Amino acid sequence: MATIKEKRVNGKIFSYKFTCCLGRDAQGKQIRRCTTWQVPEGMTPSKAKKAAEREAAAWEADLRRELGFDEKNSGQLTEDERFLEQIEMSQFIREVWFPLSIENGDYKPKTISFYHDTAKNIADFFEGYSLQGVGFIAIQKFLIYLRKDRGYSAQYVHHHHRTLNMIFAFAQKQGIIIENPMESIPKPKLEKKKVDALSPEETKLFFTALNECPLDFRCLLHLMITTGLRRGECLGLQWKDIDLKKSCLKVQRNVTQTTKSGIVVSTPKTTSSLRTVPLMESTLLLLKLYKRQEQREHFEITLDECFVFHSKDNCFKPRDPNSVTRRLKRFMKRNELPDMSPHDLRHSCATLMLGCGADIKSVQQILGHTRSTTTLDFYVRSDMNQMKTATDKFASAFGL
Repeated sequence: MATIKEKRVNGKIFSYKFTCCLGRDAQGKQIRRCTTWQVPEGMTPSKAKKAAEREAAAWEADLRRELGFDEKNSGQLTEDERFLEQIEMSQFIREVWFPLSIENGDYKPKTISFYHDTAKNIADFFEGYSLQGVGFIAIQKFLIYLRKDRGYSAQYVHHHHRTLNMIFAFAQKQGIIIENPMESIPKPKLEKKKVDALSPEETKLFFTALNECPLDFRCLLHLMITTGLRRGECLGLQWKDIDLKKSCLKVQRNVTQTTKSGIVVSTPKTTSSLRTVPLMESTLLLLKLYKRQEQREHFEITLDECFVFHSKDNCFKPRDPNSVTRRLKRFMKRNELPDMSPHDLRHSCATLMLGCGADIKSVQQILGHTRSTTTLDFYVRSDMNQMKTATDKFASAFGL
């Protein structure tokens, strides 16, 4: 089936380019032919598209008959090639792209779950579309549908755009389509969200309220807000990762939870996430106290291989990440503090450190960011007092 690509002049459809694959040569390279069909004057866009589809089909049929490709090359196509030439978009996503590109062992369960959700939305919307028939207009309608009908955030629409690009790029690489239609689709605009973080005053109330919590939960939240560890990194800690003599810990594992895979222990998000983080004296004292309590409860074993924040019934298994989020939200509500997630405590740690004068590079390494620009973009925010201090320093330097 020939692919059709429109060409516009001054916003109006001027012509269509038809391209078809006639099979493969002796070296296995695809044999392609193209032509251009000019839209008759005065024809509406919808009629022009239907007319172009008819013209393309007739042109391809004539070309195949003229060159004898129907007879000479039909036998050269393998069963897989014939399957892919006729495949629908949804079928391609579910039976080809997802198994070969996502469930291929390169991605972690949480990432696979993420792409499963976006790919499902795409496959559902394009049910009945041929892979080669999905073009600019259909994709734009899909992105508008996500925003308006489904009410998805700009960030989540952006994720679908990225997934679509991966799908078509894979199809193009395999020679199933000639061009990736996503190359002409602009990325959805993202609103720069303000990072949710505790203010210095709220942080004081937070630490005061922590004193009333059970020791394990107190240690967990104290670690998150003073080290900036991600929720999964905190839950992945084992006692052997914490050096109580050198006052530091090593981030070596990450805990995630998905419906399909359950609780999974794997490596951290990126290579930069594998890091050593210093501990404050107050955090260190809490951990020593907590470890003594744990050793009393599990006196028959050495704690080294145990998870610091383990499940209720087994110290060799980590705690459920979602249960930590629920418990934190209850804690914040009970103490009349802002509604926050564990990741917001990470944001708070970075914001408070920078506000206290810490340098960007140190905060970047503590958080495990690959690039310092990520730290700058997310956390460097000046308030009026900081800006006033900056102008005062300028004035003082030049006697103004």
